Amino acid sequence: MAGNGPRYQFDPAALERNLSGFDDAARRAMVDDLLEELRERAEAIAAAAGAGDREALALEAYALRSCAAICGARALIDIAEALGDKGNRPGRPQELAKVAKARVAETVRALELWRSGETERRPEEC
Repeated sequence: MAGNGPRYQFDPAALERNLSGFDDAARRAMVDDLLEELRERAEAIAAAAGAGDREALALEAYALRSCAAICGARALIDIAEALGDKGNRPGRPQELAKVAKARVAETVRALELWRSGETERRPEEC
């Protein structure tokens, strides 16, 4: 959105679609699981990139992409796809892992705000 209204790091409509058909308790549990999974993927990506393990990095990137697709987090999907590209130049996975960790943190914060029912953020936070 062009500076007005909330700035989401994910698509609430996509998340709602993916959670439709479940009762409120199940939806809350799924969002909690998604938040935890996003955090775990960010840590695993950082570890794999730091170790130079391209196979583990590709697997973790795929898992991150799957999580991001559930909530429509386009920026995370793009980063995960870049991380999964085995043709990256040396050093690039570590750079992308840092970006992925920051984007995951932003997405988690946005999802937590959404989950709590808060729809607006103060302008200085956007």
